[in-house]
Amino acid sequence: MKKIIFITTLIFGFSTNKAQTQVADFENFLLSPNSAYSNSLSLPFQSAGASFQYKWGGNYWSGGFSYTNKYDSATAGFTNLYGVKPLKGYNNSNVYTVAQDGGVINLSAPSNTVQGFYITNTTYAYKSMKLGDAFAKKFGGVSGNDPDFFKVTVKGFKNGILINDSVSFYLADFRFANNSLDYIVDTWQWVNTSTLGNIDSLKFFMYSSDIGNFGINTPLFFAMDNFTNTSSTVGLNEQADVLNFSVFPNPFSNNLSLSLNSISELTTIVISDVTGKIVCSSQLNQLNTTINLDELQEGIYFLELMNGTHKSVKKIIKN
Repeated sequence: MKKIIFITTLIFGFSTNKAQTQVADFENFLLSPNSAYSNSLSLPFQSAGASFQYKWGGNYWSGGFSYTNKYDSATAGFTNLYGVKPLKGYNNSNVYTVAQDGGVINLSAPSNTVQGFYITNTTYAYKSMKLGDAFAKKFGGVSGNDPDFFKVTVKGFKNGILINDSVSFYLADFRFANNSLDYIVDTWQWVNTSTLGNIDSLKFFMYSSDIGNFGINTPLFFAMDNFTNTSSTVGLNEQADVLNFSVFPNPFSNNLSLSLNSISELTTIVISDVTGKIVCSSQLNQLNTTINLDELQEGIYFLELMNGTHKSVKKIIKN
């Protein structure tokens, strides 16, 4: 099915479109050494136009997000809730956040596009999957052939309604026929969420192949840093000159076609994989074109179309 993406170029009247991209790197939060955010009233914390939900369970952190400067990449078990496998935050930063399954981020501006964030495994989850523990299995099992996985799925909401699209990232994946490809993430990786479009909140859902009688056995924790949010407030007197384009087929096998209704200036196409690595780039100076992508491996990619100062991203799938 063809899906139309709209790129809006504003024609200014008496008002202007005020857009601002902010990065929540959490470095401005003051913490004592080796500590974490704690609030017995379950108050959220705010950064970069976003409010990070926090839940207090009486005498412990019971849900949502907490920022921390606890550095422990070695200690296994539930006593180490805040440590991450890379030891510190993205790019060796001092403060990062740790999150639990079901965590919510509320966005403050009327119009938001979350560009993405960096993610990695907590030490607790990593050690559990790598070695197994009293509650959870070692991923791959004794033979190494068990098709285990651990993933985070991000879903967006607009006006309290769940949108159709979602973004998933595998923190561990042992489903490959070749066991040498199995992995557990131990570095910071970029997650592109711009494909969710205009939203006012995000919710994070965690899934694992290791399920017991009481639910998922794998510790449902992940870490986040450099949450990047673009917010805008549109003036009442603005008008829109809309440029639309379509990509098809999607999913595709070898060739992907693009069709635009008009071109006013040179357009750049960039295709990247789920880690953010650019795998293809080209320039488009005609309304219709076909790109041969037979060298790409099967999987999910992101096609970014840039025209002047405007851009839009679409998720594409090769099968």
